[in-house]
Amino acid sequence: MRMMKKQVVWKKWAAGLLTGGCNGLFGGGGGMVAVPLLQKLCGMDTPDAHASAISIILPLSAVTGVVYAVGGAVDWHALAFVAPALTVGSIGGAFLTGKLKSRWLDRIFTALMFLAGVWMVFS
Repeated sequence: MRMMKKQVVWKKWAAGLLTGGCNGLFGGGGGMVAVPLLQKLCGMDTPDAHASAISIILPLSAVTGVVYAVGGAVDWHALAFVAPALTVGSIGGAFLTGKLKSRWLDRIFTALMFLAGVWMVFS
């Protein structure tokens, strides 16, 4: 029992370290890494992994955002327009996550990750 508990804690720490490192490197991109890590390392089902990733990324993004802001890397003018749209989109996405079956959520997530990778390779 104790060994199994240690393994689970180790996996959660590994998921956290990898997610935090990616969030620091890619901005808010740590969430894209958090979902599969929470599913594979922590055994979460898809909707719970997405919800947990968002909950994890909120404080991570706040800390990372402060580091970027202090370093002068934030475009405050663009942020004033993007932030409200992101808020509306996030509310819609959270609503859909609760309504979609895990299979479709996995497919959409995989397709978006693939398209983002292709875009990055060819841009």
